[in-house]
Amino acid sequence: MPTLYSAGMPPIASVDVPASSANLGSGFDCFAVALSLKLRAELWPGDESGITLNASGEGAPQPDERADDNLLIRAFREGLRASSAPGAAAWRLEVSSMIPAARGLGSSAAAIVAGLVLGAAVGRRTVEADEILALATRLEGHPDNVAAALYGGFTLALGSDAGVALRRYHVPEAWIPVAFIPQHQSRTDDMRAALPATVPHDAAARQAGRSALLATAIMTSDAGLLRQAMTDELHQPFRLPHMPGSERLIDLAYERGAAGACLSGAGPTVLAICDSPATAHGVEKAWNAAGVAGMATRLRFDTAGARLIAES
Repeated sequence: MPTLYSAGMPPIASVDVPASSANLGSGFDCFAVALSLKLRAELWPGDESGITLNASGEGAPQPDERADDNLLIRAFREGLRASSAPGAAAWRLEVSSMIPAARGLGSSAAAIVAGLVLGAAVGRRTVEADEILALATRLEGHPDNVAAALYGGFTLALGSDAGVALRRYHVPEAWIPVAFIPQHQSRTDDMRAALPATVPHDAAARQAGRSALLATAIMTSDAGLLRQAMTDELHQPFRLPHMPGSERLIDLAYERGAAGACLSGAGPTVLAICDSPATAHGVEKAWNAAGVAGMATRLRFDTAGARLIAES
C-alpha cells in the first residue's frame, strides 16, 4: 500500500506523453513522429482498494465508457504486473489530455504509454523501455504510434514474432508540422475496414521504394524528397473518400508550398511538413480559410517522448 499523502503533497508520479502521427504517407503501420500535443497522467494514493480514474480534456473517457474498458487503466495494470508492484493497493489516476480522440493523432497510444509508464514506476522491478514498447504494442495492436509516443521524434518500428525492431531518427531542425484537426471523428477500426484485402504487386513495390525514400529524407534532412516519399497507394486512396475535405486539404497544402502532406494515421486529421515558417503560416492560413469544419494549428515535433517525474 503506498504511503498516503496529505493536502498539498505532490503525486506519487506523473508522466507527460506526446501525440503522434503515424504512416506519414508511405510508411504504413511502421513510421510515426511525436507531436507537441500532450496527455498528462498523475498517480495518487486512492481512498479504497483498486484503481479510480478522473479524466478531463480531449482524451477523457466517454460517459458510457466503463472504467475497466479504459486503455489507460488496462495499461496501468499491465505496468504494475511487469514491475511486480503490490497487488492489493489503492490508486487514483488523474488524467488531462490535449490530444483529440479518434482524429488520427495517437490518443490511444498516448493513454497506453502513460498507463504503462506509471505502473512500471511504482513496482519493485525496473521495467526497461524496450519491454514497455513490447507491452504497448500488444495493447495497441501495432507499434508505430506507441514507439513515437514513448521515444519521441521520428521512429520506424516493425513488429514481428521476434519482437519490435526500432529505429529512431533525429528531427530535422528546419521542419515544421502543421495539422488540420477536423471536427468529425474517424475510428481506426472503421478505417481499417475500408482497406482492400490485397494490392497490386507494382503498387507494393512503389510503396516500398517511397518508404525507403522517406527514411532517407529524414536522415538527410532533405525536405525536397518528402512529396514523393509521402505519396501513398496502400491506405489513403481508400480512406480519403470517407473523409470530406481531407483530400482537398492535402492538395491545398502542396499549393501553398508544403514539402509533404498526408493523412495523420487513419485520419481525418491532415498533417503537413513545411521547411520554413513562412510556408507553415501560409498553409495554416489557407486551411483555416478552406471552409472545412475544424481547426488548423502549427505544432512542434516532440523529441523527448514520454517524460516521467517520480516524486516518491
